[in-house]
Amino acid sequence: MLFPRIRTLLLLAATCTSPAAEVASLVSPDGTNRIAVHLDENGAPAYRVFRKDRQVIGDSPLGLRGDPDFSRGLKLESAGEMEIRQERYELFAGIRPRVDQPHHRRSLVFRNGSGERITLDLNAGNEGVAFRYRFSEHGAERTIDEELSGFRLPPEAKGWISPYNSSSDSSPAYEDYYFAVKPGDPPPPSRGGPTRGWYFPALFQTPDAWMLLTESGTDANYCGCHLAADSTGGLYRIAFPFPDESTRGVKHPENVKPRHTLPWTMPWRVIVLGDTAGDILLSTLVTDLAPPSEIADTTWIAPGRASWAWWAYPDGPADTALFARFIDAAAERGWEHSLLDAGWWKADTRELADLGTRKKTALHFWSHANDFYDTHRRSRKLDGFARMGAAGVKIDFWCSDRQETMTAMTETLREAAKRRIMVNFHGCTLPRGWHRTWPNLMTVEAVLGAESYMFDQRFPEKAAELNTILPFTRNVAGPMDYTPLGLAEKRYRRLTTAAHELAASIVFTSGIVHYADDPETYTAFPAEARAILRDAPARWDETRCLIGEPGRVVVLARRSGSDWFIAGLNGTSAEIPVTLDLSPFGKSALGTLVHESGDMRMELAATPSEPSATWRHTLPARGGFVLRLVEPPLSND
Repeated sequence: MLFPRIRTLLLLAATCTSPAAEVASLVSPDGTNRIAVHLDENGAPAYRVFRKDRQVIGDSPLGLRGDPDFSRGLKLESAGEMEIRQERYELFAGIRPRVDQPHHRRSLVFRNGSGERITLDLNAGNEGVAFRYRFSEHGAERTIDEELSGFRLPPEAKGWISPYNSSSDSSPAYEDYYFAVKPGDPPPPSRGGPTRGWYFPALFQTPDAWMLLTESGTDANYCGCHLAADSTGGLYRIAFPFPDESTRGVKHPENVKPRHTLPWTMPWRVIVLGDTAGDILLSTLVTDLAPPSEIADTTWIAPGRASWAWWAYPDGPADTALFARFIDAAAERGWEHSLLDAGWWKADTRELADLGTRKKTALHFWSHANDFYDTHRRSRKLDGFARMGAAGVKIDFWCSDRQETMTAMTETLREAAKRRIMVNFHGCTLPRGWHRTWPNLMTVEAVLGAESYMFDQRFPEKAAELNTILPFTRNVAGPMDYTPLGLAEKRYRRLTTAAHELAASIVFTSGIVHYADDPETYTAFPAEARAILRDAPARWDETRCLIGEPGRVVVLARRSGSDWFIAGLNGTSAEIPVTLDLSPFGKSALGTLVHESGDMRMELAATPSEPSATWRHTLPARGGFVLRLVEPPLSND
């Protein structure tokens, strides 16, 4: 921990002398995490969160304002018994392929002054806690004017958050830098000019825990939410979308407040907790809380790697020859997919489909989000892709957190699944556990990725730091289509090394990894590096965080079969020495280190690494490495 274990008099006073009466609490199966709910003398609900008996979130408001009002004057009607849940499921685009997590859950029913009921569901797991609101009774449509939910951080907290951008044809799309902040700091002006809040997820290190704030289970039941700009006193509040958010070409209603016909179950407010940043990185709490899979037969869902022509040739030519060359390149390198981005309609799609079939390369096609709001247009579009033999579709430029956008996105996943089509969302909101409910969701942009070398002059200076923050923030929420390993010169000159870019393709989690550059660029790599591109999968059997310091350095070990790929990223402009204990990975493992060479921005080298319990390496400024450990074949002697 970078913070001393300090307890201020103010915190003690708030903990010990608060006039609020605790009405119920819930503890995780391992006894580590606890969420406690209380009512003050005015019947206003609030909660606190504890980890290892230390308060990590102070008195934080709960409640909903509307007609009727559930912000004050509440009385506890009943506190249900604790329910034991075991969340077992499969992820095709997650940090681990199979999840088996214990949880405790409890429901509290309150009545307001007019006798109306609201249920507060609590969830406590070994990786964090969560809460949500629910109306169980049947009735007419209800609108929420304001959600009071908040998260009160201690003043000593250190955070990494990304600002919520102003509306435009390309935002809000969760594409900005993460800034180091303290509670109370306002969001800075950033890529889209003025900003007006904070995106989820928000990462914090406190004196007693690491935590990540986000949400899960949002679909047609609610709008996507973010954190309000004002965090006075360390209180970060839930905020709704802005009325000017829109998908271009779609007519939206003026009202952005969430509404639903009763009964109504709302999204989870999620607080991931851990002792280290690595605990946050490895958490599956977001998907643990999401509804179970809606797809019975998942045999057709195929994670993998993809060639992709747009980053290398953003100005075309988007023709049959170009796409065919990228399909051939994917097949030659053992990649399972190829993405035909904007302009594919200018090509001979029948010829490309036949080529994909012969090469056993699954084809994905780009489309604009405005075709996916209306039920009939959505069906026609997906039917057209199905007739073309599309394995997947990339749907771009959603640019909204409106409830109707959440509805359109989840209905698109549902309808695509009926046609056995995988989905990649771009220019869009954060995934909210959808890749559990709809396993055909392979990846989502919602990140400031490699395309920024064309659009943002600050990106080269900030990219390395960002790349060491994303594994602990954006990627925890769900699969991330960063489109790694673009080496060619773009408008703004890259400062990261080639080894950093190679390592990022392993550190980042995505159900389909779209390698950004022209595959011919990778032919200059040494054979050992080309073998990594051939053998490193999109779906890993196991992941471990060996070093996790957001904004500075991250080292992950990821296993495929019996092989381990250990990848490290330096997020700073200074060298960083790294020492790893390799004894857990097998004493007989044969190692190959892929690292920088010559022109470090473009060149790689491979060096044998002898089996050793202790391994040392110095990461160059903005550098990286991949250490591959392979068990030697059994001797015939």
